[in-house]
Amino acid sequence: MSAEIFIRRWLGLFAMLAGLIVFAPFLFQAVIGNSGCGATSGACTRLGTALELYGLWVVLAIVLIPLAVAIAARALTAGMFAFAFPFGLIMIAGSIPLFFALGNFQDPAFLDNLVALRAVMPLLFLFVLLVALSVAGDEDEGASGAWKMVLGFAALAAAFVSAPDWLPGLEAIPYLGHIAAPLSWYLARAHGALGIVEVLPQLTNHALIGFILATAGLMFSRGRETVTVRKRSYA
Repeated sequence: MSAEIFIRRWLGLFAMLAGLIVFAPFLFQAVIGNSGCGATSGACTRLGTALELYGLWVVLAIVLIPLAVAIAARALTAGMFAFAFPFGLIMIAGSIPLFFALGNFQDPAFLDNLVALRAVMPLLFLFVLLVALSVAGDEDEGASGAWKMVLGFAALAAAFVSAPDWLPGLEAIPYLGHIAAPLSWYLARAHGALGIVEVLPQLTNHALIGFILATAGLMFSRGRETVTVRKRSYA
């Protein structure tokens, strides 16, 4: 998948997600109103609860599964599949509580609740990854290949230190949430052995900055290599 197609794909998917989240409550109300549930006591409440729970999962599946496929296709083309695809899946999973919280946009405390969520950090990492895949060249040699290696190490460090932020999202996924508990235990032991438990939030912020800088380096290295190729072609 080319960078241009990938950019259009992930921007379009996030636009679709925003639209579906905004209009989902109105769609659910329409379904309840036309279901005839008023004839049975409590049926409308049960139907509304089921739609809010499973309907949002359907909305997320419609957007996040194609997004994961797009990340895989672009990562293969750019030679970054080994770290970009697993890292993308982890951050998508970690962002799920935030996507659910977006459905409560009518709540007066919506913004305060949103900022307080740990899922904000996985979403930031996900956006930076999408930008990195968008600016990455398809070559694996020279400065571009070196920056891809740096980006891979940055992704590994980010996934390790930000585990408390993305594990709740993984735990919320049906049929996969059971792996979150043992994974959390092993990661907590690793954090404890390294003595970094108290400074994990600061390390996560540093990892995000490092990930952004590695992405910037990848972008500028691609620009320099493009100029070099053009100069050689004119020689």
